[in-house]
Amino acid sequence: MAVKLECRSLKFKYGQTDILNDISFCVESGSFCAILGRNGSGKTTLLHCLNGVLKPCSGKIYINSLDIASLSQKNIAKKISLVPQEHIEIFPFKVIDVVVMGRAPFIGMTKTPGKLDYKYAMEALQNLNAQNLAKKNFNRISGGERQIALLAMALAQASKIMLLDEPTNHLDFNNQYHLLGRIKNLCKTNKLSVVASMHDPNLAMFFADKVIMIKNNHVIAQGTAREVMTMANISELYDTQTTQIKIDDNKSFFLPEAKALGKN
Repeated sequence: MAVKLECRSLKFKYGQTDILNDISFCVESGSFCAILGRNGSGKTTLLHCLNGVLKPCSGKIYINSLDIASLSQKNIAKKISLVPQEHIEIFPFKVIDVVVMGRAPFIGMTKTPGKLDYKYAMEALQNLNAQNLAKKNFNRISGGERQIALLAMALAQASKIMLLDEPTNHLDFNNQYHLLGRIKNLCKTNKLSVVASMHDPNLAMFFADKVIMIKNNHVIAQGTAREVMTMANISELYDTQTTQIKIDDNKSFFLPEAKALGKN
């Protein structure tokens, strides 16, 4: 079933401080959407609004035509999963037991996970080529491996919309590309819709179908990666002169100019 996530005129404040203002966009089924912005631009806040953890001052968020404000947090969790940026310390569980926690929205309060739940959990690890982590202690694996385990937990949740907050944090150069490649493949094969906050515009250029740029509380540009990822937009977004290095007709690398790096 195709699932569309739509945000209409969303506004959010912390106290009297505007964090997000008039944010509108749509993510179609099977699409990878990257949210770009500087630190403190509201990317994480937006993700928490999208999954109902934070309540906007105004505006609406829809899954297809369903307003998520009408849903309980448990029912939202059946439709939207979130992988946070920060890792929390979890009791010394095996990774497979952490991943199966993603099944919580489908398990009653008094029930324990069954064979089917563990089957979903193992399949999620296999989808990320991380089945070797299953029996390891979550607290004793690397930060990058924890990130992969948390992604698997979100996959085990079996929701059609996944929100990722800086998914490549703690990952080395090679694993950043491998992980995002697997996520992009899941968008295609499982019709998964992904919204990911990202720092690196080059990763967004290579993996995102759609890019949303947020600055000064509002969207300054959005559209396909090819349309939005320009030298002018990147320079404006990050307040620095940028050099564009074209790889082919559809993709480029972006680097701060030498002066911005303190070189002559």
